[in-house]
Amino acid sequence: MSSSFAYPGALHIHTTYSDGTGSFPEVIAAARDAGLSWIIVTDHDSLEGAPFAGWHDGLLVIVGHEITPDRNHFLALNVDTVVSNQLPPQDFIDEVYARGGFGVIAHPDERVKNSFKDIYRWDDWVVDGPRQREGSVVGLELWNLMSDWGEHLTGYNKELIFLLPRLGISSPSPATLAWWDRLNIAGRRTFGVGGVDAHAFKQRVPWGEVVVFPYRWLFGTLTNYLLMDVPLSHDAVTATNQVYAALIGGRSYFVNRLDGDAPAIIFAARRGIHRYGIGDTASLSDGPLLIEADVGADAYIRIIANGDVLTSGVRCIRQSITEAGVYRLEGYWGSKSWLFSNPIYVSE
Repeated sequence: MSSSFAYPGALHIHTTYSDGTGSFPEVIAAARDAGLSWIIVTDHDSLEGAPFAGWHDGLLVIVGHEITPDRNHFLALNVDTVVSNQLPPQDFIDEVYARGGFGVIAHPDERVKNSFKDIYRWDDWVVDGPRQREGSVVGLELWNLMSDWGEHLTGYNKELIFLLPRLGISSPSPATLAWWDRLNIAGRRTFGVGGVDAHAFKQRVPWGEVVVFPYRWLFGTLTNYLLMDVPLSHDAVTATNQVYAALIGGRSYFVNRLDGDAPAIIFAARRGIHRYGIGDTASLSDGPLLIEADVGADAYIRIIANGDVLTSGVRCIRQSITEAGVYRLEGYWGSKSWLFSNPIYVSE
């Protein structure tokens, strides 16, 4: 399969309908200014923003909600009523899928409590989707920007990383990446995303009020590129379903645009005229495959096979493979995480 269109977007966004400080029109304006094609707004336990769903001058707005008990948060998508946060995690996930929806486990590996945040960890990693997991695809928020930043906050560096927030942003946690690999290796299809967790917090300072991490700034950070064979439809319902299908199909990658954009990477497996892209399943039955990666910039990249580094290089890689497995791409600038793709699945 060849994907000709890559649409940048952001998910995990909060407005004044929960604990964000921006209205929908303000969020929409910021996303458009950041060059995004789509956003998914997930206010806490609320679908009040549903009337804003649809196209807004080239930006597709999708409205889901975040199920937010004290811990164990879950982004519920493609549901038209709010799922109770009083249910245990396994039960509210089952309810989302019973209603025809799907979802994303949010910031699963939080460990630090401080003045900025509590610990909103996903407690039981045995719960990784609906009880009827076969045939159901679940998302995992591999990298949550605000969670990552909050995990680095201390009483000593608070002012510094408020002023220079890039110093408090590092990477997905190794435990989260390892969990993601284990799930996909076991055949429990799980797509990975980067979430901004946008709130645009307002903070009182001696000279007035400032916005910490404005929406526009956040929309220039973790950006998910959805890969599609046809353009997004002008019909909002059809386009929304295209976004959902790309997410569920794992046809996406995300980058931290603070360190450079990557709107047209190559990551594919080939044999002759046959090409398999991100999210596809290829077979070795007709012989070895050649995996190619090119991120269009001189970043350090590596191909991960079944959770281990298969090979690495700068900017581009070509590697013959003869073993079945789950193959994905990572990119780095020095020690800074930059790019993560969903896998290509290779069968015998």
